[in-house]
Amino acid sequence: MKNGICNMELEQLGEYAELFTEVFNAEPWNDSWTKELSAARIKGFMTTSTFLGKAIYADGELKGIIFGQKEQYFNGIHFQIQEFCVRTDEQKKGYGSALLEALERELDEIGAVNIFLITSKGERTEGYYSKKGFQTSDFMVLMTNGDFKKNEPKE
Repeated sequence: MKNGICNMELEQLGEYAELFTEVFNAEPWNDSWTKELSAARIKGFMTTSTFLGKAIYADGELKGIIFGQKEQYFNGIHFQIQEFCVRTDEQKKGYGSALLEALERELDEIGAVNIFLITSKGERTEGYYSKKGFQTSDFMVLMTNGDFKKNEPKE
């Protein structure tokens, strides 16, 4: 029976996908993930050489995951948290904090100089990260172009 924090392993991809789907299809995200799409997203990250991910188990049950990518930058290694979730009915029990702390310890060991992420606006998301020492960037902005296909030349 698994207990504690361990590195994410491809053998557990189905478990991770199930958790991811459950969490991100619920409040506050209300997404429309399927288990297959979740597995494809997670596997896409896990199969890169820059992947780092942690999972937490209690009583043999997966409680949460955190993962992302190490990026070489001019001043050292930066880490982008791509996804971070804890089972909906297990939130506010310390699992997320334990995962984040384990990730930070490992990143410190490899000499990473920065951790960053993109998250939804709101107290459950921004508020959580603020309490953990994250700040809204004063010099970076997230820009999207959901209408990029409209910019294609017409034939």
